[in-house]
Amino acid sequence: MGVPLLWLLRHQDLRLKVLAGRGGLDRDVVWAHSIELADPAPWLSGGELVLTTGLRLAAEAEACEDYVARLVKVGVAAVGFGIGLSHGQVPEALVRAAEEAGLPLLEVPLPTPFVAVTRAVMERLAQQQYDGVVQASRIQPRMTRAALHGGAQAVVRELAVSIGTSVVLLDQESKARAAHPPGAAVSGAALGTPEQVTAAVSSGRDGTTAVQQVRVGPRVHGRLVVVADRALTPVDHLLLGHAASLIALEAEKPLRLRDEQNRVNGLFLRLLLDGTVTAPAATEHLAEAGFPARDGIRVLALRGAGPRRMLQAVGNELAEGGLPLFGRAHADYAVVLLPAGHTRTARTATDGACARLNRPLRAGLSAVHEPDEGPAALTEALNAASTAEARGSTEVVSFESLAGRLLAALPETRKILIELAETQLAPLTAHDGEHGTDLLVSLRAFLEHNGQWEAASAVLGVHRHTLRSRMERVRSLLAADLDSAHTRAELLLALSAWQEPGVVGRGR
Repeated sequence: MGVPLLWLLRHQDLRLKVLAGRGGLDRDVVWAHSIELADPAPWLSGGELVLTTGLRLAAEAEACEDYVARLVKVGVAAVGFGIGLSHGQVPEALVRAAEEAGLPLLEVPLPTPFVAVTRAVMERLAQQQYDGVVQASRIQPRMTRAALHGGAQAVVRELAVSIGTSVVLLDQESKARAAHPPGAAVSGAALGTPEQVTAAVSSGRDGTTAVQQVRVGPRVHGRLVVVADRALTPVDHLLLGHAASLIALEAEKPLRLRDEQNRVNGLFLRLLLDGTVTAPAATEHLAEAGFPARDGIRVLALRGAGPRRMLQAVGNELAEGGLPLFGRAHADYAVVLLPAGHTRTARTATDGACARLNRPLRAGLSAVHEPDEGPAALTEALNAASTAEARGSTEVVSFESLAGRLLAALPETRKILIELAETQLAPLTAHDGEHGTDLLVSLRAFLEHNGQWEAASAVLGVHRHTLRSRMERVRSLLAADLDSAHTRAELLLALSAWQEPGVVGRGR
């Protein structure tokens, strides 16, 4: 924004006269500055109308050329030379130097004080600022109405038409979601990434590009880009910011609604997992929320990041699949409700959450339960997730897969079983090592086949009498009653934990 030199020249009370640089009269003056230094350039930033009486300017050609060159280098808009004090007229050498450099040179007559020129410029700038505020106050309601009736596309169109530029709305992957005029595009080189650029302006030979991030709090919805063949005004930037805010609010509406629904769903899930909701009431509530619970429910438990972050990531994955989020934090776990028939969804949601969080998660999935069996489903999911963590597995561990192996899989009981095995089975390990026998292997085969001599001996590839002989030796060494089902069960669990891959000190 600035005062056109032509407007200033038409201000008859100032009686300004053009002496040189008529080709530059389309320039805008952003400030009028009276300065009498021989080299005023260090105190200028460009766009000024420099007012001087030439007090410290020599009339020689070399001095005038150097003076003009310095002003041109810093980008001043024009020079106003006051006559009648230091100089009776503008030095010819200065006129020639300004003409050669294309720098507008204005003669300021003695009756015209510099302060009058400065006042005219300042008042015009103030008027322009006021006009800009009035213009913005008229455009902003139109943009708001456009947002209410036409969404982001209408806001983009209204902004482009109002400020006379091209406008493009980019999503987080830098793909155009809306543009006006249709087909308008932007160069990716000037944009950076959505996370890097909050607001930026770049200028070049092809014009000006302004980028405004579209965001609400930590959520980024994309970027709004204005491309113009001119410098942007403060009003342009004001309207760009207003448009970005409208688009961000438009994008937030469904997310805020979903966040509130997730909060309510989380409160309901807490009641369900506490066992305080009847099956009919649970089924009815879940159905109204768009959750298919007719065939039962499963509970998915995840660990590996903050529970809230995991819930948000899983919620986004479920939303893409058309499922509402029923989730809550449980200690260090994120607990999520899934329909019975959505076993694959558990895997998809977990993988997607891992990708979003950029870290591995340990997940456990309960068996199918009725909606009023929430406490049992929660326990199963937590046990399965604990097993996944103990194994270091990135697969979703289902509770059904732990049938017959749950005690040996849980870290707490597994430790006890391994200690039991190392104590009770040490005599067999020592005997096998000393005599080259296979008592430990024979015991396991015997236990796994529930004491059936034919089946166990067939697996070992020995005669049943040989196996009987070995078992008598085992009884002797362990002083154990192998006819007792409880003893056999205890020994088998201990062996299973002790001889799993990765257990130090296992025997064969």
